[in-house]
Amino acid sequence: MHPVVSWLLRLIGPALLIGFLLTSDLGLLWQIVQSADIVPIIWSLALMPPFIIFKSWRWIQIMRAMNLSLDLPTACVLYTVGVFYGAVTPGQAGDLLKAVYLRERGQPVAPALLSVVLDRLCDLIIMVAFGVIGVFALGRLLPSRELQQAIVIAMGIGLVAVTVLLAARGPRSWLLTTVLPRIAPRLRAQLDQWNEQMHSLTLTPKLVAIVSAATVASVSFTFLRLWLLYLALDLSAVPLLVVIGSSALISVLQALPISIGGVGVRDVVLVATLAAYGYSQEQALTLSVLFLLINVEHIIVGFIFSLWFPIGRSGTIPS
Repeated sequence: MHPVVSWLLRLIGPALLIGFLLTSDLGLLWQIVQSADIVPIIWSLALMPPFIIFKSWRWIQIMRAMNLSLDLPTACVLYTVGVFYGAVTPGQAGDLLKAVYLRERGQPVAPALLSVVLDRLCDLIIMVAFGVIGVFALGRLLPSRELQQAIVIAMGIGLVAVTVLLAARGPRSWLLTTVLPRIAPRLRAQLDQWNEQMHSLTLTPKLVAIVSAATVASVSFTFLRLWLLYLALDLSAVPLLVVIGSSALISVLQALPISIGGVGVRDVVLVATLAAYGYSQEQALTLSVLFLLINVEHIIVGFIFSLWFPIGRSGTIPS
């Protein structure tokens, strides 16, 4: 894709947000912000540590399956830095920099990169599952039930295909040794090396169970933190299941390179969700601001840790 086209696509989200702001009562929006209950907001921000710990522990389990090693404190710091880079890049691409940190700590690059991708897939799988709820909850925005079903099926098939190709040894080996060498024959030696480095990864029932449990725990904290923000604005008419579905749909859409930090994409989903329960556009935009507050927390903490652990310096957490 041409760089100009790529950047134009990333402006879709900000353009949507500008459109909402131009059609909103900014004075009312400020009043809603001032009336928000600060206690649930503080609790939502305070729950960042367990959210990071469960995700980091899951990442460690994936790395161990590929004979990579990293202690939990270091993994938590690197994961937080990855969240920071992911939050400030389109499609959360900056999260892949965790693989660079691993390489600088002596880990082979191919399994290091695969560990990051598989970790992301764990979240994407469960978010797509809950996002299905969001698609049907916001069905009035789509012209037909058939389109809703087509979107859900496309999401499911695409996710299953990517997961199988990356996680299952046979399909992964076929991709690296047969398909990609035909596309880029000069990279055959490199691809063979990567295939050998990733050979130890096998999806055993034990690994799947451990990773699934960690994913459920981490995503539970994610939804809890977001639900607390609904409480802060007294949006109690929105059912918890819809909160979960719409939040998951936002997470899936934010992975697309059509915005930066979810700007605009998040607002579209929240405006549609709250409108269905009689809430105003201004209330939805205020909720989006609170969602953004969590991202800002991740950015600030991750940025601080990135100064502590800059790229180019290896090591572990100092005691």
